[in-house]
Amino acid sequence: MKDELRILTPIGMLGYSFSEDIFWSAVEEGVDAIILDSGSTDSGPSKLAFGETTASRHAYERDLRILVSACQYHHVPVLIGSAGGDGTNAHVALLVEIVSEITTSSNFRPMKVVTIHAEIPKPAIQTHLTAGLITPCGAGAPPLTQLALDAAVVVVAQMGLEPWLAAMRAHPDFDIIIAGRSYDPAPYAAFCVHKGFPDLGVAYHMGKIMECGAVCAVPKSAEALAVVRRGSFDVRPLDPAARCTPLSVAAHTLYEKARPDLLAGPGGVLDVSGTRFAQCEDGRTLRVSGSRFLPVEEGRYTIKLEGARTTGFMAVLVGSVVDPIMIAQLDKLAPMIEAKLRSVLDFEFRMAIRFFGKESVVPGLVAPASASLPVSVGVLVKVLASTQERAKAVTSMAKVFFIHAPYSGQLANAGNFAMPFSPCDLSLGPAAEFCLYHLMQVDDPVAPFPIASSMIGVAGGNPRAKRSTTRKEHDLSGVKADATAMAALTSSQPLQLSPPPPPGFVYLASLAKVVRTKNCGPFELTMDVMFPDFETYKRVVDADVLNREAVVRMYGVEKPEDVLVCLWWEPALAFKATIKRRASSGSFEDDDVHGSCAHVPLMYLVIPQRLGL
Repeated sequence: MKDELRILTPIGMLGYSFSEDIFWSAVEEGVDAIILDSGSTDSGPSKLAFGETTASRHAYERDLRILVSACQYHHVPVLIGSAGGDGTNAHVALLVEIVSEITTSSNFRPMKVVTIHAEIPKPAIQTHLTAGLITPCGAGAPPLTQLALDAAVVVVAQMGLEPWLAAMRAHPDFDIIIAGRSYDPAPYAAFCVHKGFPDLGVAYHMGKIMECGAVCAVPKSAEALAVVRRGSFDVRPLDPAARCTPLSVAAHTLYEKARPDLLAGPGGVLDVSGTRFAQCEDGRTLRVSGSRFLPVEEGRYTIKLEGARTTGFMAVLVGSVVDPIMIAQLDKLAPMIEAKLRSVLDFEFRMAIRFFGKESVVPGLVAPASASLPVSVGVLVKVLASTQERAKAVTSMAKVFFIHAPYSGQLANAGNFAMPFSPCDLSLGPAAEFCLYHLMQVDDPVAPFPIASSMIGVAGGNPRAKRSTTRKEHDLSGVKADATAMAALTSSQPLQLSPPPPPGFVYLASLAKVVRTKNCGPFELTMDVMFPDFETYKRVVDADVLNREAVVRMYGVEKPEDVLVCLWWEPALAFKATIKRRASSGSFEDDDVHGSCAHVPLMYLVIPQRLGL
């Protein structure tokens, strides 16, 4: 029995790259496992619908070459969840193939690679649907229909820790485990249990923090190290410029979750209502304790199903409008252009016209320094049709109408639309949307996830090979230089929003330390506001302007009950609200796939400078 486990996560997503010098320095100092995630629904439904991967093959090859080398030279086990992004069987096979190529080309010793597949056959889902054992995951997802199940290209399920633990127990001599779709903290929790650290409150909370690497640090960075003990865990970023603080780690505990206190997952709920966050003496490491795991009742274990379907073909038109006379009339011109398109095209299509931002520049014009140039407004036209040819026909004609649209007071008659490239209307190919995001009750949490193993490598490979570089030879000068530059870039600057707040008020953004929104699954949006100290937190609580009614107003929520969660959470000095999305993440109607840019209304919420105003 060990007294502690040291777990290294070099990056929050396989293929996103990390510092080799930091990595090798950590490995040669001693770690018990390298664990990292490879998937998410955050980037939309395209992976499940079209078999795309989150990162390129080249990016996977780069990261895996480093990870497999650590396994070869130091016999450190490597655990990778949600292969390829969606965790399908094909993407598990892809990563295994890359590992095989690396071991062969490098003349590495044979390694035992264990796979866990996560695809669920539709007949099995149909049986559970007929038996009433499938429910929506969250209030935002619709009930599962036969039509949605039939339309899904492939269906995967998020496995909990049980299949991971079963794989380790069946193959205790494993070198690498590559698994399909997994609950992000599952491999971390399973490894802890496998090594004799059975406290799931500690294990799951550690996994929740570590699966994103050092995103929990200030500033956000890549590489993180967790040290798991009995009753607590430490988390430390490995970038010299970064540090973990009680606020930064508490903030990440809330990240992407509908509630701040109860974090649901396969097999139970992580209760962080009594969690304690303590800064360690080095000022960079944080100790976390007091989290509890509440298992579900026997016979109520569920796994989450994920699936996507194709919805047609997309094309887009991209450009900008500069003429201030036309800009003032865009809200009237847009519906006129759409009506004109529908009058001349004899097929059905869906269309969305969006206008974006302002730039103090006119394309192609260099003006005297004293000149006051008008702004330009970005234009995006999205079209969805039954074929690519039809979608492109709409954007092609929309371009003509934007270029030559007549409007009141027009002076320019040579064209109204600045095209940044040619052609400026582009075919995007098939479009998709999520159609399964549901919980399926199962009797056995391991049975749906087949486990297999194979030996990969060269029979004559050198098992005693050692990496020549020693820890003292690692060049961290570049890392430290980057750290210095990052520290300067992220240093606190006075916040000046425009326009200024009304007299007697301040913006919420000037009081808060964190203001953010993020997907909470494809059908819900969650928002977090966190404060630097209790005094500021209490001031905003007592002002009673950040509440359910404010969320309804700021986000145009049609029904008050569509605000699913709205509460203050003192342990993290935080406000948390979760609402139904108007459109599922990555669907045609959606304009923010991650949901991460919806925080601006919160920033501009006005707070009285003193109570009683």
